[in-house]
Amino acid sequence: MDNVYVFKGAMYMVSDDPEQDRIPPIQKMISSGKPIRREPGDEHRREPTDQNMRVITSRRALQLFGQSVKRVEGTSTYSTLDLRIESDGRTTLPAPQRIILPNIIASHWRDGHGLIARLLTMLFPSAHVQPAETWSDYSDLHNVPHIYDRILLADRTAAMRNSQEQGAPFALFTEQFNVSPWWWEPIKRVLSNAVGREYSGSKEMGRVKHKPVITYLASQGHGGRSLHPDDHDDLVRQLNRLEGHYGYSIRVHQWSTLTLQDQLEIGRESDILMAVHGEGLLPFMWMSQSPVSSIIEFKSAEPEDGLYEDYAWTASALNISTYSFYGSRFPDHPKQYHTRKAAHTQHIKIDGNAVTALCVDILSRG
Repeated sequence: MDNVYVFKGAMYMVSDDPEQDRIPPIQKMISSGKPIRREPGDEHRREPTDQNMRVITSRRALQLFGQSVKRVEGTSTYSTLDLRIESDGRTTLPAPQRIILPNIIASHWRDGHGLIARLLTMLFPSAHVQPAETWSDYSDLHNVPHIYDRILLADRTAAMRNSQEQGAPFALFTEQFNVSPWWWEPIKRVLSNAVGREYSGSKEMGRVKHKPVITYLASQGHGGRSLHPDDHDDLVRQLNRLEGHYGYSIRVHQWSTLTLQDQLEIGRESDILMAVHGEGLLPFMWMSQSPVSSIIEFKSAEPEDGLYEDYAWTASALNISTYSFYGSRFPDHPKQYHTRKAAHTQHIKIDGNAVTALCVDILSRG
């Protein structure tokens, strides 16, 4: 959104004809910012109000803001708007100058491993994070409106609302807008350069001409979710048999030992990436796009119980296929996206034969 006014904690879009200007309903862009609880009344509590966003006329804007408006230059949290991005990840768009987190306090936006902070620093070294406290500072300036040159909104509740109509939170982005299929490549390019690796671009979407790489990121022994020890050992044996029979390159890593640079390299080199559902799947964000690029996630709950499909949503937007294993079974990846009802068990059971058979099937398509 361009030329967004912020006044007393609310965002304002100015339009004398919202339909002509193709402004979506507020509920599909933003929410109240309340945490997602999944309990009675939760959806109503997360509905946006005039305290979050409004669409007003130019006349009303003049009445509210007058002639004294402070301009906040640059983009506020990127490359999706460049329709000409190619597989080498080059874009003419400037990087965001700030990442605004109006509902997350300063002590809560970092993850336990510090991955988010390191990624943001490497990707956008000139951008600064503005948590809820900073947003409140702007709100406390009761008589000082600000206008932002450009804001890119990201709201999970609004995305979930869109998913009920479109099939997935990314659907509004990937289906309704004619974006480049290489929209994520600028991110991968910047990160590669940051860790001292030359980036030649993603593999073109043709046939795979290199030796296929299958990577299993194990999460054994760190206290969280992992495969049952017997199933882990069997999977490694079955994968090694694939290497001997088909000549695939098989790589097994312990997730807890990997640095950010390791994750980048693993993602770039892998055609199939498998791990227990969770953060061990994160290197898929750096995978190349090809007909066989896939992630296989091991889950403990049955499909009918439902599970969060965060990785599947993101992978779909990156043109990467997702397969979810429940023991020896995996459904064709559905266009239905469930919410979790059943808890994960700590030791997940799978069938190594079924997993490797799926790998062979995937790689035969390339």
